[in-house]
Amino acid sequence: MVVLSSSILLLNNSTVLNNIKNINDNAKMLSNNIFIMIYLTMLLIVTALPAVMVAIHCNPDNKALFGILAFLFSDVYLLQWAIKKFVLKRENYCKL
Repeated sequence: MVVLSSSILLLNNSTVLNNIKNINDNAKMLSNNIFIMIYLTMLLIVTALPAVMVAIHCNPDNKALFGILAFLFSDVYLLQWAIKKFVLKRENYCKL
């Protein structure tokens, strides 16, 4: 979800397109892109970080693989975790 949201933001942002046209004006490019970078950072913190933390905690044998999966597909990972934990109520599944 993070990758999709970032792609949509970058493709639809007119300042990014203007920066490509004015690639030699570094000061203008930096000032236009600082807000985009802040948004992407906040998006990563809000969506991906909790999913990665849950994935690492719930899968101690294979932290790296599940951490990467949770980073790339954070919403899907948290959805399957919530279904297993709260809907199906699997016994001894990821004690928090």
